Order: sequence, then structure tokens, then C-alpha cells
Amino acid sequence: MPTKNRPGSKRKPMTRSRRRSKQKKQRRGPVMRFRFGQLILIWIFSLILCFAAYLYNRNFHPEKDVFLKSNDTETVDSAVDSEVESLPDETPDTGEPSADPAASAETPTDVPNEEAAEETPAAPTKINPVPESAPQPPDYLTRCAFLGETNIYNLGQEGMLQTFNVYASENLSLNNYTKEYVQLGEDTTIRILSAINSANCPTYLMFGTETLAKNPPDQSADQFDSLLTSVIATAPEATIFVLSIPPVTEDAEKADPPLLNSDIDSYNSKLLDLCNKYNVYYVDVNTALKNNEGKLDRLLALEDGIHLTPEAGRMLLDYVLTHVPVE
Repeated sequence: MPTKNRPGSKRKPMTRSRRRSKQKKQRRGPVMRFRFGQLILIWIFSLILCFAAYLYNRNFHPEKDVFLKSNDTETVDSAVDSEVESLPDETPDTGEPSADPAASAETPTDVPNEEAAEETPAAPTKINPVPESAPQPPDYLTRCAFLGETNIYNLGQEGMLQTFNVYASENLSLNNYTKEYVQLGEDTTIRILSAINSANCPTYLMFGTETLAKNPPDQSADQFDSLLTSVIATAPEATIFVLSIPPVTEDAEKADPPLLNSDIDSYNSKLLDLCNKYNVYYVDVNTALKNNEGKLDRLLALEDGIHLTPEAGRMLLDYVLTHVPVE
């Protein structure tokens, strides 16, 4: 049987106002609505306020500007310094020691420098000319490099030095050592500075004989200075020996052009000064080859009176072997 509607149970029609009130009851919290354009306006307005605040502080409070503070401080300091310098010294001169605390607080000059103490100690000063020593065995020469002109070249050609120990040629001189090639082995030529690159063996230099006939001793010594500094830079670990150049005969002094023993002595003296300047060894073979007249004996010279015979070459090498310092 159909159920009869009870009195008062009749449903009311759903109107628009009832629908809205029902939707409001279903919402749990407030809903805020923003438009994108409003957000942009708020951001622009904030940016304008910040920029205006910066301009205000920059113009009315420049001491707060971090970029200008250092310059202003330097200006103030310099102004104070200039004022202090301009003030006269009002302290009377009583002859008594100054009681200025700043003067008493000065750092003493004898305080050791920690940085200097950490530096590598300097090499001991070489004794020049090298004094006589116990003779070295002949194979000492095979552990050395010999750089030079015709006299050194002839020592290799005569078999008194191994060819691979000799870096010399008949055309080499102080005028062209940066350009002239020397023979290294049978098929190889090389410049002398390239040949000794990073060498750490005893290195003997004898240059100047081929130059003094054309250039004065001062100029020749300047050229050797350039060569020596280049060798030191190229082979900093090498022990360097500078050989004085040999004397010449009386005939060579009368030749055209002449090569004078007085110029040779002056040049060798300048070599000694260079060796002391750069703290390298100086071996005075010139003295060992002079006769009582201070010249080279004709029997020890080739026909030109300048270059050494094999006998004189052996005398030169014997002198080298007996003048090797103990390090």
C-alpha cells in the first residue's frame, strides 16, 4: 500500500537562494581570488619603493654606501696625514731620549726575516782560479762536455777527447755560436746550446781565441758574458768550468792582423771576473802553457802560432785533470 505523506513532510521546492546557501555550507574555508594583473602591479610597486629608498639613502646618507665608503675613508685619512705633517714639532729639544711610545714600539732591525730563512741557501763561493788538486783518472774526461773553438775541436780530432764529449768546430766563435752548427756523431749537427740542454755534467768552455784578432778584449768579454749566461740558463744543474785561452807565439803577435798576448791576458782577467760574478769555476790553463817570456813556445804551436799542437793539447788536459775541486 502506498504510504501516505505525513502532515508536514512535504518537500519544499529548490530555489536559487536555497541552492546558494547549501553550497556555502559545503565550503570548509574562505576562498581568496587574485588576478595575475594585480600580482604584477604589486611587484612593480614594490620595486619602485625599493629603488626610491636606495636613491634616498645614496643622496642623503652617502656614508652608508659600501662602494663609496673606502674612497671617502682614504680621502679623510690622507687629509688627516697632511694636517699632521703640517703641524710643527712643539716638543722642546731637551737632549733627552724621546718618550714617544710609538718610537719605543718600533720593530727592531735585527729581527730575523722568516721568509728569508725559508729560502734556499746560496751555493758556496767558488775559489778561483781553481787550485791544484789530486789528479783525476783519465775517464773523468769522458764524463765531461767540452765546448769551444778550434783548439777544443782539435782535441777531439786527435783522439784526446771522445767525439761525443766535444761540442766544437773550426768555424765556431763568440760571433756565431747561436747560429753555427757543430757535429754530433757522424750524421747529426746541432747548435751548442741545444746540445747541452738540461745537462748536469761538468761542462768546460774555452772561447775567445778566434775573436780577439778582430774584437778588443772588452767586446770579446761582453760576448762571452752572453754565452756564459745562456749556458747557465740552459744547463742550471751543470758544474761549469771556464778555461782561460792559451797564449800565442811571438810570430802570431807580429802577424797581420796581430794577436797580442797582452790582449789575451786582459781578456782572461775579465773572464776571471765573470766567473766570480756568476760563481762558476775558472781554470787558468794559460799560465801552464806560457814560457819564461810569457808567450807560447813555437814547439807547442801549429804554423799559425795560435793553435795548439797535440803535445800542447795533452798538457792542457793534464792541467784540467789536476785542477778539479772537491765538492
